[in-house]
Amino acid sequence: MAEAPRCSQCGAERPLDAPEGLCPRCLLLQGIGEGSAVSSSRANDPTMVPRTTNPIGPAPGTNVRYFGDYELLEEIARGGMGVVYKARQNTLKRIVALKMILSGQLAGPEEVRRFYVEAEAAAGLDHPNIVPIFEIGQHDGQHYFSMAFVDGESLARRVAAGPLPPRAAVQLVKKVADAVAYAHVEGVVHRDLKPANVLVDRDGEPRVTDFGLAKHISTERGKAAAASLTATGQVLGTPSYMPPEQAGGESKDIGPLSDVYSLGAILYCLLTGRPPFQAASTMETLIQVLQQEAVSPRLLNSKVPRDLETICLKCLEKEPPKRYPSAAAFAEDLRRFLTNEPIVARPISPWERALKWAKRRPAIAAMTAAIILAVFVGVSGIAWQWREAESARQVSATTAVAEAEARRLAENSRQAETDAR
Repeated sequence: MAEAPRCSQCGAERPLDAPEGLCPRCLLLQGIGEGSAVSSSRANDPTMVPRTTNPIGPAPGTNVRYFGDYELLEEIARGGMGVVYKARQNTLKRIVALKMILSGQLAGPEEVRRFYVEAEAAAGLDHPNIVPIFEIGQHDGQHYFSMAFVDGESLARRVAAGPLPPRAAVQLVKKVADAVAYAHVEGVVHRDLKPANVLVDRDGEPRVTDFGLAKHISTERGKAAAASLTATGQVLGTPSYMPPEQAGGESKDIGPLSDVYSLGAILYCLLTGRPPFQAASTMETLIQVLQQEAVSPRLLNSKVPRDLETICLKCLEKEPPKRYPSAAAFAEDLRRFLTNEPIVARPISPWERALKWAKRRPAIAAMTAAIILAVFVGVSGIAWQWREAESARQVSATTAVAEAEARRLAENSRQAETDAR
């Protein structure tokens, strides 16, 4: 009997005709942004089957492999560039998450450079809500770095069961926003913020991870390194959570306000159970990000407070200057919401929403305006004719009354003359 086909993502059994070779669970997670993200939280998920086909992982039939000072316990995640193992660091006797380049010793120069950009970006950050990097190195030609092992689950996995209560969602996202604001002060833009890259530990604390697309903005050297890794026209990231400037491949326009957009997209997902933009294909999703407005969260979840909807949609503005001026300002408005203070953001008026729509679709807007104008002129013409007819009717009625009154007076006069005789 032939072996049942396996999911290309998690290794679980899947239907023969499964889209993209994924099982139903991985398809759902991919839709809300987890996809193939590298996450150190999967070790505690009993439904995830560790894969052993990777040449840099444990050999088939073995439960352990030693990698320098590390004892690899199990594979917990893999993405487009890296694979992560739960490991024990022998000298310090601690459990860590060990990340390696997926292609191992065959990695090209750009893969290696991007790998070290991620490691160095995260290693320079010291914040309780950012997963810390412990060590960066190379063993037998294999590049790696170790980081804290987060015993918990990602936000993507948590929201897969449905939207979070609004206040709980805000409390989580505010801490993430504080961490991102700190990273911006340190000169690091994440560029791939999404629910899958936020891990929640056993104490309920969110931890930002996966700085694989991070951009250094604090030094000329960092800017040059980011530019060399992301050329104009190249789209990197997760379409459902990336801002329009990133979806359009305009790398020079990507900065701290791009992360503000993605933070709003995360909040949107936690409130509604789905990302602000999601289509059948990557290209269709990118087109939505560039051309469409997100559906108001309250239309998808009536429990979302109006102020929270306003905060969310301000982050998702297409034009960066219209968003919050910083991740810190976004976090401050979330704090105001939690403490029942007036928020800084104001709701978008119907007129502003219509104007934004017209700017994105000028041809359709012009045609719509022409139709509205024609209808207005037609209705105005009909109203004018009606008023003219009504005026003529009133004049006619007044004349008829005057004539009747004149006849009555003449008749009375004649009657008086007759009586006099």
